[in-house]
Amino acid sequence: MIATIVLIAIVFAVAAILALSLASAPQPATPFSGQLSLENIESGRKMITIKHVYGERAPDVIENAAGTLKWKNLELRINGVIASIAGDNLVEFISEGTRIYPGSTISGSKSMVVGDLIRVKYDTGLKIGDTVSLKWVPKNQTLVSVEVTY
Repeated sequence: MIATIVLIAIVFAVAAILALSLASAPQPATPFSGQLSLENIESGRKMITIKHVYGERAPDVIENAAGTLKWKNLELRINGVIASIAGDNLVEFISEGTRIYPGSTISGSKSMVVGDLIRVKYDTGLKIGDTVSLKWVPKNQTLVSVEVTY
């Protein structure tokens, strides 16, 4: 009888420990379910436009890291190489409906909602065969990938 009570107590203790450990475990990042588009993906173009066209808010796409703008949760890649937004490469950025002008100081991270856009200068210009893609960093998810065909 006492052994049965002790056994039941052990089962409840193990169940409680398991429940607490599962509740405190880090939650995996969810895939981005919004829709972003790439525009001006043509040979010779030196300006790439990213638009948020549908769905959920894209949090923390750009951040100010020690005075330098850099990608955070989103990356624009050209032939697999991350395109820089430092200096004057970030031509225009509308974050949550607010226009952020080139040269203005961005504090912290900025997000995108439907209607927002980012314009990035690419000095060498796109060439036929180049691949331009957007990567959602938290899930290593390619959101859109376009090959320059004309």
